[in-house]
Amino acid sequence: MSIHSQNMLNAAKTTKPNSPKPAIMPSHPYVPKEFIMLPQLPVPFQSIIPMKFIIKIITFTFHIKLVKDFIELTENLSQIIARIEGERRVAADAIRKFNSQNTLTLSDEVRENRLIIQALPSNLEGMKLAGIDGGLVKKSFHGLDLMLLRAVGVIFNYSNGLNVDYYPESMPTPDPHTIIDPFSDIEFEINSNILRQIKEITTARETVEKYEPDIIFLNGSVIPHYTFVDKSSLLYDNYKKMIEAYQKLFDTVKAKKTILAGVIEDSRGTRFCEVISKLELGMLPQTKLILQKTKDSNLLTYALQHGDRTMTFTYSSDANHPILREFPGETIMTFYLKTSEFDRPVRIDFLADKGLVADKIASVLLALSTHAGYGMPSIIVEADQRAKLSEHDLEMFYMDILNRVGNLSGMMEQRRNNRPF
Repeated sequence: MSIHSQNMLNAAKTTKPNSPKPAIMPSHPYVPKEFIMLPQLPVPFQSIIPMKFIIKIITFTFHIKLVKDFIELTENLSQIIARIEGERRVAADAIRKFNSQNTLTLSDEVRENRLIIQALPSNLEGMKLAGIDGGLVKKSFHGLDLMLLRAVGVIFNYSNGLNVDYYPESMPTPDPHTIIDPFSDIEFEINSNILRQIKEITTARETVEKYEPDIIFLNGSVIPHYTFVDKSSLLYDNYKKMIEAYQKLFDTVKAKKTILAGVIEDSRGTRFCEVISKLELGMLPQTKLILQKTKDSNLLTYALQHGDRTMTFTYSSDANHPILREFPGETIMTFYLKTSEFDRPVRIDFLADKGLVADKIASVLLALSTHAGYGMPSIIVEADQRAKLSEHDLEMFYMDILNRVGNLSGMMEQRRNNRPF
């Protein structure tokens, strides 16, 4: 055999006739790298199946994988949530069991000897009640900020049936504010919140002075929202005005013998869990650990039945609480009340200048909360509906100014609100 024939024979033995060569696909943003190298399709199929169609098939397959991964992740999270909620139910059962068999030892933090107390709706005949809420809309522009504020007091007088009055009126004209201070976004939010509270608390004080209600309810706590303002800040002057407004309200309700209470709609507080975790309730260590990761209202949704309230406890255990230290000598107490059968408990804060009046507050709130699925009292709902403002109100305010001053630089919309795409 010649050398040439031998070489051809060796080449034939080492060659696999059906071995496909890898095909390199065009790059595609949705195709993983491991899908880029594919076997070469048989020649007949190359003319039948376009490469674009193959890319679409692989992309679709990849999307299916993402969906499956997402579903698996959701299932895992669902199991975790169900397990945690189950542990919270165990903690709630421990609370109810302890309450049925034991009493609490009174302390500086705990002012009543029962964890859970049943309240009954009050007969409102002869009572005069007030509710306060405020409305706010705001918007930032290139060189200034615009804001509209108003607050409304609603008075329910049960001396002869139910008579309703409003302060200063049923639909007051909002107060316009033009803010030219160079606030940052965060400072603008804080300043807006401070101005809203000043307006609401001033309206509350004036309502008490004019109508002298038995109880006045705020939509929110009876002390300012937690805000730290440095003395060097542009916010400090308004911050001090807010503190002064609250102190004047405290002095007024004391003089008029009015109970001051605040109803917190969506509390994120953990104070109740903090207090009971210090008590010996027979809970397992892991159950106490759950309390450290649970909001009060979440736990008490399982622990309280319609009409139940918790014992009263101090608003904070910290003597140097950044807000409470602004009101030395004032005592703020808290409890939770389940005002509705199918809603979560609400938190009640009150000024404890008249002793423990939690029973009276709870009874009145139960009488005012008649919706089975919504736990806020009707007097607060009415104040909210009267005080709320819309974006349309602010737009009218803006257009009125724009018509007077023209399209100045400071009146230009921010870019984020004026994108061409």
